[in-house]
Amino acid sequence: MRRSFDLTRNLTTLFVCAVSTVLLTRSFLALAGYPQVGGKKFHIAHVLYGGLLLLTACIILLALLNPEAKVVAAVFGGIGFGLFIDEVGKFVTKDVNYFYRPAIAIIYVCFVGLFAVIRWLGRRRFSAAEAVLIAIESLKREAVGSLTDERRAQVLKLLADTGADGSLADGVRRLIEQAEISRSTPSAIARLAARARSAWAALTSHHLFRSLIFTLLAAAVAVSGVELGWLLRDGFGGLPFSQKAFALSTVAADALLLVGALRLRFSLLSTLQWYEHAVLLEITVSQVFLYTSEQLAASLNLFALLALWLLLRWGIHFESAQRRRQEWAGQRVPAARESP
Repeated sequence: MRRSFDLTRNLTTLFVCAVSTVLLTRSFLALAGYPQVGGKKFHIAHVLYGGLLLLTACIILLALLNPEAKVVAAVFGGIGFGLFIDEVGKFVTKDVNYFYRPAIAIIYVCFVGLFAVIRWLGRRRFSAAEAVLIAIESLKREAVGSLTDERRAQVLKLLADTGADGSLADGVRRLIEQAEISRSTPSAIARLAARARSAWAALTSHHLFRSLIFTLLAAAVAVSGVELGWLLRDGFGGLPFSQKAFALSTVAADALLLVGALRLRFSLLSTLQWYEHAVLLEITVSQVFLYTSEQLAASLNLFALLALWLLLRWGIHFESAQRRRQEWAGQRVPAARESP
């Protein structure tokens, strides 16, 4: 089995959508008094909507070739899976009990397992064969007018890093180098992304930017420390299990933030990645246990964390793309000097 180049982005999108759906669904049902759709005789459970969304994601993946299709499928699939797993309590009890208390633990274990699979798949290095297949997939982008200069740089660097060689690899490399970059009128999303990229470049080049990032990281740790101190004001032993788990996950997230702050002097990209680890830990662990005691607070925190995660993903994407362009340009300069 060969992996997709965008697997981490797509699977992380699915994962965050699934976790968010569970928390938002339970918050909405609690605030609305657990309404039932279907009248007195029927009950249309939201697991059915989840199944329809999962089917929609499958249809999108099987029927469409556009690169954007995988992102849309990841969103639909994540929401669908969240609606499905949220009702797991009904399917493990004889009395079809949605409020079965261990259901939260089952949901949590499923999400932890999914998170571990995503990280395992994403951390493995791509092979030469995978690099060639990714390059061929990028040629499909040229056919639909969506191949960007950034994507070409990514693919050429991947081919070089994996040492892909042979007639097929060399042919694909030449085709990628000669491929026509999309010159069509950019969509509204593309224009927005270009503006965001320009704003990010201007922001990161400012001499006070790194100081600002360090200050934000330190402030986040300080605020978290105050909240944790208030939670532990009567001692750790007297807390219920959910609050103990929340406290421990908060400490772990703060440790990730501190590592990111220490990495700032060496690499902004590394700092952003550590910061993302901390935010994902908050979303996937801390918020789940916070929800058991403070539903409204968990929902508000979730919205803020999701917005922050999106900003971090943009920053990581821009920094990674800039680094790849610089490395590719550095590889091309010596090659140009060596040519007769």
